[in-house]
Amino acid sequence: MASSRNRFITLVTVSYTVLALAWIFLSDQMLLGMLNVRDAAWLSTAKGVFFVVSTAVGYFLALRAVAGGDGTPQPLLAMMATGLAPARGNGALSYVLAAALSGATLFARLHMMAVGSHHPWLILFMLPIILSAMLGGLGPGLLATAVSTLGDKLLAIEPLYSMRFERGADLLVWSLLVLNGVVVSLLSEVLRRALRRGDVDRNLLTSVVGGTSDAIYVKDLDGRYLLANGAAAGYLGRSQAEVLGRDDLAMLPVETALAITKLDGDIIASGRTQTQEEFLVNEAGERILFQSTKGPVYDASGAVVGLFGVSRDITKSKLAEERIQYLAHYDVLTGLPNRVQLDERIQHAIAQAAEGGQKLALLFLDLDHFKDINDSLGHSVGDALLMALARRLRAIMRADDMVARLGGDEFVFLLQGVDVAGLAQTAQRILDVVEETFSIEQHELTVSGSIGIALYPDDSGDLEGLVKCADAAMYRAKQNGRNRYCFFTAEIEALAVRRMQVVSALRHALEQHQLTIHYQPQFSARDGRIIGAEALLRWHHPSLGQVSPEEFIPAAEDSGLIVPIGEWVLRHAVRQMRAWLDEGMTPFVLAVNLSTVQFRHPNLPAMVAAILAEEQLPAQYLELELTESGAMHDPPAAIAVMDQLHEHGVRMAIDDFGIAYSSLSYLKKFKVYKLKIDQSFVRDISADPEDRAIVTAIIAMARGLGLRTIAEGVETQAQLDFLREHGCDEIQGYYYSKPLTAEQFGRFVQEVEPCAA
Repeated sequence: MASSRNRFITLVTVSYTVLALAWIFLSDQMLLGMLNVRDAAWLSTAKGVFFVVSTAVGYFLALRAVAGGDGTPQPLLAMMATGLAPARGNGALSYVLAAALSGATLFARLHMMAVGSHHPWLILFMLPIILSAMLGGLGPGLLATAVSTLGDKLLAIEPLYSMRFERGADLLVWSLLVLNGVVVSLLSEVLRRALRRGDVDRNLLTSVVGGTSDAIYVKDLDGRYLLANGAAAGYLGRSQAEVLGRDDLAMLPVETALAITKLDGDIIASGRTQTQEEFLVNEAGERILFQSTKGPVYDASGAVVGLFGVSRDITKSKLAEERIQYLAHYDVLTGLPNRVQLDERIQHAIAQAAEGGQKLALLFLDLDHFKDINDSLGHSVGDALLMALARRLRAIMRADDMVARLGGDEFVFLLQGVDVAGLAQTAQRILDVVEETFSIEQHELTVSGSIGIALYPDDSGDLEGLVKCADAAMYRAKQNGRNRYCFFTAEIEALAVRRMQVVSALRHALEQHQLTIHYQPQFSARDGRIIGAEALLRWHHPSLGQVSPEEFIPAAEDSGLIVPIGEWVLRHAVRQMRAWLDEGMTPFVLAVNLSTVQFRHPNLPAMVAAILAEEQLPAQYLELELTESGAMHDPPAAIAVMDQLHEHGVRMAIDDFGIAYSSLSYLKKFKVYKLKIDQSFVRDISADPEDRAIVTAIIAMARGLGLRTIAEGVETQAQLDFLREHGCDEIQGYYYSKPLTAEQFGRFVQEVEPCAA
């Protein structure tokens, strides 16, 4: 653009110079020859007037052609004040040049013509004035005017060296020279300012258009690009020079180009600016999504002459938006629908079922002991297992059914158009799929699940209620032995309500001092001496009454409350043992039960050691009992914990031995010194030969491993006699004593010890 303006200015200047010189040297001869006039003084004046008028018109037309500005008028005084100041760059040189040009012209005038001559000298002096004004603006133009007019009057117009004029014609011509110089200088300044303002506007437009990442372009009615910034050219895979003058068909795949051309045509036909999304597939095969704002371009008469467009690449933002929408409705890990999508789907399904009088079923699946996989093998293995399971579950679902993941290892199935018999088969099929072996990294994993089933509209009429009912049924399935399904019933609902009440009340049991510890004596089978006691937790709630440990211990484990409660039990039991020793009671071993959750807590050994140190109880008087299933769940981890406790001098015993599967290879590695025979084998030991065989085998195995045995639940003389006969070391049960409070236990010891002796 700047080069075009420079060429235009050069063309105007050269053309004007040529015409002016021709006018100077040829006009007199042509006019005198044509008119045959002897005295041409008046003709010279007329030519000067004509030159001034034509120059003014020429400058006005040039100004309109080049400026193209907003036409805002500028105060004359303000323009002159700034125009007289030297411009930046070569401003001072313009003044020197103006003085030199006008001085040279004056020198030529004095040597070419006689003093007082009426030769058309006006034209001669206009050349330096015009050149100075065009090159330098108002200031140099006025300087050239002053030098020319003052020099010519003082040195060439009679009387010399004076500002008086002897002839009126000389005054008129001289005045026209002054006026012409001032007008030319002013017009030149206006022109220069217009050009400068145009430069600023065009530079600003170029900066904005070229600097933005949005594609900005203008097309004519044939679709050829009249303007395209760098971004537009880049998306087209061309340079800006290559884009201009070409249409989309010449630069894009045919299908893409035709789609863009059709859209452009529709916008031009509508006469309205529109914003919409459009795709572009460039020559590299990249598919780019644009948000384009396009509209018609009008000329001064209001006719549509083209189309403008601003297109923004929204490919990444669109993908991000789609990702957000996906995350809002799908589980990130498994890709299954999440709770939000399940809610939307079930609302629609319930509406359809209500209209058609059909049933819906919601199945709640929870994996059994899945936390153990995360704890022992790491979350990466657990996540991989969940993803593999999700693929299996999705594969067995019908097209109209849905499986969603609520989080963790919990999955929900929405089944439509079902019957009870079909539900039982589907639930069992899901359990069979879950139980199939998973190959995860180097591990071969087998898991099981428990399923609760709720029906619409029988059990509930909304998602929240159905999930609640199915969850309660699932919990009952776990209580019944896991790896099974259970339908929701009124009984289960009552149990679920009771469980929630228990968990809620248990959260405040410690702070409200509702928990107490009872102690059940343990006796030597050989001589009947008290050699130990087991600390048993009891809970009496003001409204729930006496809550059984079989009820609140599992609730505490599931809710995570077992850890603070277990620490409280251990601390108070150790403190009580210390008190009995201080009172002079014969030393014995105090047994405290550990739940599986407690045993897995990484801080257990340090916590036990800290309590013993704080209460100043020697470790030899403390025994920790862990169920067989808890020990065998993760034997390597159990061995590590037992080793740490053994280092602190704490004894370990296996509780409820015989009801779970134990590997002798692990059992011999456990740092335990006692096996506790479960009361389920002792109860019928006098009548059931299988129970007698199991108890006999446990006692013999323990003796072979160098371990002591204790039988719990002994209530009759016959049971006691059998156990003594087969070498059981210790006895615990109602035959001797029920669990006692600390005060009762103290009195009981005082009463029993003399008899035992």
